[in-house]
Amino acid sequence: MRVVEKRKIQLVGKSTLTVSLPNAWVKKLDLKKGDFVSIIMENNSSLTILKSSESLEAPKTCLINSDIYQEKESIKRLIIADYVNGFDIIKVISSKRIGNNVIQAIREAESRLIGLNVVEETPSCVTLQCSINLASFPIDVVIRRLYMIFLIMLDGVIQALKDLNLELVEETKQREYEANRMYLLILRLLNEAQKIGISGVEDVLTITIVASALERMADWANKIAEEIEKIEEEGIEVSEKTKNTIENYYKRIRELSEKAIKSIMNNDANLANTLINNFKGGLDTEAYSIIRDIPTSTFEACLLGRVIWNLQRIGEIIVTIAEAAIDKAVRKEFSIIKLPEFNADLKELTI
Repeated sequence: MRVVEKRKIQLVGKSTLTVSLPNAWVKKLDLKKGDFVSIIMENNSSLTILKSSESLEAPKTCLINSDIYQEKESIKRLIIADYVNGFDIIKVISSKRIGNNVIQAIREAESRLIGLNVVEETPSCVTLQCSINLASFPIDVVIRRLYMIFLIMLDGVIQALKDLNLELVEETKQREYEANRMYLLILRLLNEAQKIGISGVEDVLTITIVASALERMADWANKIAEEIEKIEEEGIEVSEKTKNTIENYYKRIRELSEKAIKSIMNNDANLANTLINNFKGGLDTEAYSIIRDIPTSTFEACLLGRVIWNLQRIGEIIVTIAEAAIDKAVRKEFSIIKLPEFNADLKELTI
């Protein structure tokens, strides 16, 4: 539950403005004279005050026993889970020399996680430390970054299809890797929600839904890149008609994605409802019509069907962002509207 208390800004000296903290907050956060705090200016013109690292509790530490978990993928999953759950220090230990497969798992996990690095290594223990400064990663900025990665991927694969440019295909696949890194960072930030100024469970849920949707959209853009690779492998000529059909459908899906992000950032339920109607009443049905009418006798026809279906799946995921935007907008509106009060006989309604 968000706690709000008004404080008057005081002028100290000729030009210094100060504001005092409520005594109850100071006690709860164990603040004392000389402690540091970080003040963050958010994009919505609000200010967030965080306890600085100088006054925070000891780093959260987790141990992974590689004598028990010896499989490479298991070690990777455990490191990622510890990272997402907010552990600052992750130690991979063994009663003997750590095996090469475990070392490989550690290196691969390290490359997938923003801010996580090996800081110490012995034959029987590898220590990873997360150096993320929460103040450096405002959640709305990270969400926008994840969306831009998806958008660049989507634009890239369509351009790659038009030009049969395999360099663009490879760039797209690399960006999918970056999208996964950004998504895992968001999950870690949400585990520190209160420290970054997010106190409501509903807000955490909304951000999780949006981040998950964007990560899945990037996955589907990557699948289109894989389809283009198959074209090159098979040496297939793609007609201008097929390219135009795909490009026209892509442009409208792209526009929907822009509106979805705008609706979630601006709490615009009307825009969200409009784009949902546009998809369900048009683009969704159109995709099925295109796929249904394709003759399946040629590789090119099959390609067209798969690419359109991938774009349609992106559209379906965009709808989940729009639905989250509606929920968020309603929540915000509800919090500032005075509820109607009924009188005793229920015949009159007063505001």
